[in-house]
Amino acid sequence: MGLVQLVHRERPRVGRALRALDERLLAGGRRTALENAWSAVREDQERAAAHREAERALRAADAGQSPPALPTPGA
Repeated sequence: MGLVQLVHRERPRVGRALRALDERLLAGGRRTALENAWSAVREDQERAAAHREAERALRAADAGQSPPALPTPGA
């Protein structure tokens, strides 16, 4: 059996082992850290959307148009 065949045959085992190890490591604080990081990403996306909407409203006001209705927070 050549090296390429051996590597391809062993890859699924390595992948399963890495997934099992990752699950063990994420069982505690790392899982919380990842959840916090994802929460921060979502908050940044919401802030960016609010910023874009505010810029649109300011441009519309500057152009003499009535600004679009601003979204309600959390909607």
